[in-house]
Amino acid sequence: MVRMHRIVVLALALALLLPASAWAGTVREYQLQYAPVGEGAGSLLIVSALVDPQVQLPVAVTIPVPAGSEVLWAGEVLGGSLSEDPMRDVTVERVGDMDVYTMTIEQVYTAQLEVELDPPTISGNRVTSSLTWTNPGEEVLVTGAVVAEADARNPKFTPETTGEPETNSRGETLHPLTGARVAEGARYVITAEWKRSGASAAGSSAVLPILLGVLVLAVTALVIVLARERTRARRSVETSVD
Repeated sequence: MVRMHRIVVLALALALLLPASAWAGTVREYQLQYAPVGEGAGSLLIVSALVDPQVQLPVAVTIPVPAGSEVLWAGEVLGGSLSEDPMRDVTVERVGDMDVYTMTIEQVYTAQLEVELDPPTISGNRVTSSLTWTNPGEEVLVTGAVVAEADARNPKFTPETTGEPETNSRGETLHPLTGARVAEGARYVITAEWKRSGASAAGSSAVLPILLGVLVLAVTALVIVLARERTRARRSVETSVD
C-alpha cells in the first residue's frame, strides 16, 4: 500500500520553544491524521508522536491506536522523501480499548505509525465515520486532522476545524482540527461527515445504463448484420436457381 501524504508537523516548532517541564513524558504531542476513505478497504489513521527534543536518542516511544488496527507502517519521519524514512520494529500491548505500540527511534524526534481501521459508513451519497482515541498514558497534547476525499461536499467535523484546508494533487483536502490536552484515560473523538458529489455518488449507478445502452447497440448491429447476411444468402440462392 502506498503511504499517503502526512501532516505537516507545524506544532514541532512550537514544541521546541517550550521548556521540558511544560510537558509530561517522552512524547510532547500526538498528531492524528484520519482518512475515513482510505486507499484500501478501510479507513486510514496516521499517528505522529513528537518527542521531547531534550531527550537523548535512541529512545523508546509509545504510540496508542484503537485496538485491532492493522499496522501498515512504523518508523521515523526524516522530513524528506517517504522512501527514505527508516522503518522500525514494534512491540504491542493491549491497554483498555487501545493497542499501544512501542518502537525505538534513533535519528530524529518524530515517530510515526500508520494503521488501517474499519471502513466508514456509506449510505447513498453520504459518508459518515468516527474515531475514538483514548490516552492510556500521562496527559498529553493531541491534535487532529481529517482527510476528505476529492468530491466531498459540505463536510462537517468534530472537533471544530482550525485554519484553512490543504489540497493535495489528487484533490483530497486535509482539514486541521482543534487540539486538546487529553488526560490519562480521557478520549479525543473525531467525527467526519460529507456528501459525495452527484457524479461520484451516481457513478456506479450511471455505469449500468451506459453498459445496457452499449449492449443494446451491439445487439442491434449484430441483428442488422445477420439480416443482411441472410438476405445476401437468399438472393444468392435465388440467382443460382434462376
